[in-house]
Amino acid sequence: MNSLYAVYEKAEKGFAERYLAMLSAGGTKHHTELLAPFGLDARDPAFWQGGLGVIERLIAELEVL
Repeated sequence: MNSLYAVYEKAEKGFAERYLAMLSAGGTKHHTELLAPFGLDARDPAFWQGGLGVIERLIAELEVL
């Protein structure tokens, strides 16, 4: 998920622990519960903008090549 990666890029510490907790939950929690520790809400347009921003940067890097 690119929006989660955008949070990772800005995270100073604690991201790995929250990420591992999310993975260990498997399919037992609703996505809103899984994203909350990262300050993400899939209903918020900013959530999608974060993910699209990651894709835009990747495309820009590829165009340079």
